[in-house]
Amino acid sequence: MLTLHKRTFHTIKQPTFDSFSVLTPGRTYIIVLSGALLWCAMILLAPVLAMLGGLPGLMGDVLYRIFHSICHQLDDRSFHVLGKPLGVCIRCVSIYVGFLSGTIVYPVVWRPAHRIVFKRAVLLWSLIPMLLDVALDTVGIHDSTIFTRIITGTMFGVVVPFFLIPVAEEAMKDFPIYSLPFLRYGSKKGSLHA
Repeated sequence: MLTLHKRTFHTIKQPTFDSFSVLTPGRTYIIVLSGALLWCAMILLAPVLAMLGGLPGLMGDVLYRIFHSICHQLDDRSFHVLGKPLGVCIRCVSIYVGFLSGTIVYPVVWRPAHRIVFKRAVLLWSLIPMLLDVALDTVGIHDSTIFTRIITGTMFGVVVPFFLIPVAEEAMKDFPIYSLPFLRYGSKKGSLHA
């Protein structure tokens, strides 16, 4: 309580946001799942938007440029939608769809009471077939096929969430959710974050 010029003002404490102050494992999981869904949707949207022309076509071209920075986008090594290649090649699509699939099954397999602790070797072993497929194709010993690209990419992609999500949960456990700019309640005088 403050007293100024014979007036009494009551100070108001800011709420503590105990239940919303940190990114809990469930919230972290939703963020990872949403990101994986958005990423896979953008891969599919690139050719669809490019076919529409105009402003959507420009947005499709932007998506292709973004994906070009992470993928070779060879036409003969890509799935096609509406006559245009997806935003990334078959192997990359398999990795990302595998990641999304692994993320979806993560809560079923990775229950807090029955957590299976994967060793890093599992991640390495899931990566080796893909590396061998690429290396043997590059030196001409083995031709990489659609089948080998799908299988090796998916094997790796499905395993990654079981390493990434626990790391993200640990990293975010003390992260104050209300410090995110898009979650602030406003900046007007008298608001929670004035």
